[in-house]
Amino acid sequence: MRNILIAITGLCLSAPALAHDPEPLPPAAPSAAAEDVARTLGDPVRQQALARTLSTMSDVILDIPLAPIARPLAEAAGQDPRSIDPDMTLRQMAPGAGEVSGAIRHDLPRAMDRMAQMSDAIARLAPALQAAAREFADALPPQQ
Repeated sequence: MRNILIAITGLCLSAPALAHDPEPLPPAAPSAAAEDVARTLGDPVRQQALARTLSTMSDVILDIPLAPIARPLAEAAGQDPRSIDPDMTLRQMAPGAGEVSGAIRHDLPRAMDRMAQMSDAIARLAPALQAAAREFADALPPQQ
């Protein structure tokens, strides 16, 4: 419901610009780009590949030594920079950080499926929104 209200608000805010645009709106047709996005996001092979890639990247990021960043910050804060463990990593600092990669592998494909469904719905809804924008623009009185 919230998304519908946002779409309607966007149409209302853009209607004056549409009413005075010298170029007519293109004919209503499903967006090929949105359909491509839906197809790409919904591909299970791509979902798994991206999940593996991001999961691996998260593991690498969690194991990057933070001392080169933390030491100057400690010094700027008036603390002894030598007190920073040279082997400190984000994985050590953040409890539960090790669960991030597993969550990515598990949740990313489902999230991509949901995004694919939304892209498909937007592609199917686009012609109706364009038609509504045209009707709204035509209904506005001419601006002086």
